[in-house]
Amino acid sequence: MMSTAIAEASRTARVLVFGVDDGCFCVHLDWVEAVYQRDEAVLHTAKAGESTRPFLLHRGQPALVVDLREAFGLTELLGVTERAAFMIVRAGSFLLALPVDGCSGVRELDLRTKAPVATNLVHDGGLSVGHLVDIEGRLHALLEPNRILSGALREKLEPLLKEALAFRDRQDKIAAVAVELRRAPTAAALKTFGRLVRRNGRPRAANAAKALLKALQESESATGLDLVAGDLGGDTLMRDLIALSTARRTGELAVETPDGAPAKVFLDAGRVADACAAGIWGRGAFKRILSTREGNYRFVAAESPVQPQRINESAVWLLVETSEQLGEERRGRHAR
Repeated sequence: MMSTAIAEASRTARVLVFGVDDGCFCVHLDWVEAVYQRDEAVLHTAKAGESTRPFLLHRGQPALVVDLREAFGLTELLGVTERAAFMIVRAGSFLLALPVDGCSGVRELDLRTKAPVATNLVHDGGLSVGHLVDIEGRLHALLEPNRILSGALREKLEPLLKEALAFRDRQDKIAAVAVELRRAPTAAALKTFGRLVRRNGRPRAANAAKALLKALQESESATGLDLVAGDLGGDTLMRDLIALSTARRTGELAVETPDGAPAKVFLDAGRVADACAAGIWGRGAFKRILSTREGNYRFVAAESPVQPQRINESAVWLLVETSEQLGEERRGRHAR
């Protein structure tokens, strides 16, 4: 015999209430894994044939973005729009990121007084995608996540999910190779990194890795270092930093610019220990130096490394990371 507590629980439910367009919706709270604000969500793109689909990674799993307009066949009528947040729900084998205009909180749904009524919107097999329920005097559509996707839409999403999973796997490999590049960079690791980031839509990181790979291979075959100096206008600074890193040199790279502001990059056994430029220290100073196109530099050896060490990264990794950041910033300025 069913206990009183179990019977009571079966007649009540906790739901998350949200809005899409002018509609009021809700879903059982147990189905919701997370809610991401749009400005917090990092979106990627899966491509399969001629189809593309944005997705985000949630706890290591890809969540494909599917708007309810598309799921209910209203895209051609209403078009596409940008929404404020993404609600992560499980729909069978798919993890979905449903764009929502906003969530208004969790409500207790009392099924004892007003029984839910199946909606007229049905998918495969005539199954309703949800039920109409009364919450605080307003009708809401209580969605059944497993019925949000039609069979046709599931078939369309299958290859995109496969590509999103491949993207996720490459991200894991990129993270592992990045650890190696930060600790003890090799040409093989840098080549692998460049190939993986290019496939995952990071062309600026791939281009930086390609340029650094050539410099690293040249430095590994070099017999020794003479005077290290050059102009900031070319790409010699990057090559010389790689050469100093390979030779495990300790000292400072003194930079002179037309404005006369002192700037230096400090090396400790080939690793970039710190940097300073115009009163800035650390990574910000290193990025400022790398972006400067006028002036010159020269390396001065030292017996002991600088302290404290605000950066302490391999030159290869720091150059890849900073070059990608500078490329993204230039792209943003051109886009405006």
